[in-house]
Amino acid sequence: MKKILSIFVVMLSMVSLAACVTIANTAPVLSGEGFDAEGHKSVTIDVGDNFDPLNGVTAIDDRDGNITADIVVSGWDEETNTSPGTHTIVLRVSDKEGLESTLTIELTVRSEDPDARPPIFEGVVLDQTHYIGGGTWNPLDNITAWENEDKEVDITDQIQVRDQEGVAYNLDVPGNYPIRLRVTNQAGIQANVTITLRVVQPDIPTTLPTTPVEVELWHAMGGDITSWLKQAALDFRAEYAALGYDFTVIIPTGTGTYDSLRAKMSNAIIERELPNMVQGYPDHVAEYLNGGAILNLNPYIEHTTYGLHGADALSDILEAYRLENQQYFDGGTYYSLPFNKSSEVLMYNKNALAYAGITDPEDLPTTWQGWFAIADQLIAYGKTKNPTEQNLVKAGSYDSSGNGFITFTRQFDGAYTSINLQTFRGQYLWHENANTFAAMQFVKDNRDVFVTPDFWAQEYATTPFAEQKVAFNVGSSAGVRHNQNAVDALPVADRFEIGVAPVPYNADKPANRAVIQQGTNISLTNSGTRDEKLVSWLFLKYLMRTEVTVDFAIETGYFPVRESGFNDPRYISFINQTLPGMSSIQKANALAADAAFKQRNYFFYDPAFVGSSRARIEVGLAFQTIITGDGNIQAALDRAFREASLGS
Repeated sequence: MKKILSIFVVMLSMVSLAACVTIANTAPVLSGEGFDAEGHKSVTIDVGDNFDPLNGVTAIDDRDGNITADIVVSGWDEETNTSPGTHTIVLRVSDKEGLESTLTIELTVRSEDPDARPPIFEGVVLDQTHYIGGGTWNPLDNITAWENEDKEVDITDQIQVRDQEGVAYNLDVPGNYPIRLRVTNQAGIQANVTITLRVVQPDIPTTLPTTPVEVELWHAMGGDITSWLKQAALDFRAEYAALGYDFTVIIPTGTGTYDSLRAKMSNAIIERELPNMVQGYPDHVAEYLNGGAILNLNPYIEHTTYGLHGADALSDILEAYRLENQQYFDGGTYYSLPFNKSSEVLMYNKNALAYAGITDPEDLPTTWQGWFAIADQLIAYGKTKNPTEQNLVKAGSYDSSGNGFITFTRQFDGAYTSINLQTFRGQYLWHENANTFAAMQFVKDNRDVFVTPDFWAQEYATTPFAEQKVAFNVGSSAGVRHNQNAVDALPVADRFEIGVAPVPYNADKPANRAVIQQGTNISLTNSGTRDEKLVSWLFLKYLMRTEVTVDFAIETGYFPVRESGFNDPRYISFINQTLPGMSSIQKANALAADAAFKQRNYFFYDPAFVGSSRARIEVGLAFQTIITGDGNIQAALDRAFREASLGS
């Protein structure tokens, strides 16, 4: 209960702060009959039929009112209705501040031959941006054309590129360029699609600043990692000093928690006194974006001189991390890049498992049902170690109640949240979903043996685990070191060996294995001069360098953010515990990294939007109520929905 109240107080403070932040202008609402939630619809007509893509479509802006007359149509003209084949039509409208909304129509014009099938395009991205100085660009990159949907005959070499409206695109001149791609198959049927290319002049200096530049990174890391960051900042400074530049990165003391960092940033947005860089979870970044505080990183990523190329290539960053960091308001735009990444793992007491008859790691349970089947033996072991506090002994626990709710919901094929890609507003789905209820019923049915740390009035299960009041605990892979520290601090006679395994899954739905992707990213803010922004970018790029991310992983237990990091010989030695001079903490980190790597194919993340942080807090409180509170599942789900919706 103590933890519930403390979270509630923090949540109220954050909501009140966020309420003061000036809400950014929102994109126009572009709507029409037949469009789905993602703004798409398919229409089929016969050759020569009348079709008007604007029929019934309206555009309403929260500030500019009715702007339907401003809708621009791409990919359709007078000849389209008489051209057999498929045509991708894009409706686009912008408000006075340049915020844009689109709808997409897939128009099929049927040939007079009922058996004729149209060609298809694959890999088309309708809206693309090229930053001047960002290298080359080809409208056909990653695009394939096929004879028909069977994809047996490749006709990519027959694609025609046509500039629209008589204007050829120019990669050196800012502007919007519609480019139509057309391909015709052997049946004489066309497929047409129009790409809109935006050529933008980035606000990036062409040379490095020759005067001293000082930038600051706000973070929430503890003492050890703060020390690592300070040293990284010194190493970065020394590297550029050797080239004749004076760049300083200030690493202040961490705020203590990510929630306090979020609150601090909310105040900074209000006061417009922002740092140059800020660490944050995706849902925090979504809120900072809503306050107009975060910088688009694409111009830096793509820059010929300063971008992510060669050994620093963007493609070398783990795909899951890239997808997480480009999930925001317009697909493909990066507003953050990965820093300290982890996932959850299961830590267990090897002595307790031996008491239950399991000594070989290959014999460990892999499902929740398997772990709960041996719960009585694990509890019996714990009671032998805690004879005066037997009522405080449980078999297992889950450190993060929010993660617990979301993970069990995923594993039972339930619903949590989604995002409307037209409005980018979040949707809360958990309170009326039968599978979500079933997941919570499963948790409730096992709450005699499985709890959250508030059962012991703790924030995490580190202390109960060290006291052997719980035999297994699901927590952050980066937190295993804290458990090892706690065990190392015990009298020698009370110490035990820690094991680490992948997160269990639901035996009834093995296809739904799911492990939450954790850890934060770093964003650049709109604060500072062009030179300060560039130096901030260079430091973020430095933190993602292969040798730097490997060093960070070995020292802290987080993961490398690059594929090359996982394949680095030093990191492989670390995983195998053959790196010279490894401490017990580093060995524990290695166990966690190994377990997490085995489950990497099951990583997931949920969509980030304004309010998603609040939703996570509320379902976490519901999870606690179901496990350690009154156990009323529907009431807990309904309350979480109501409270989360207050901020929508």
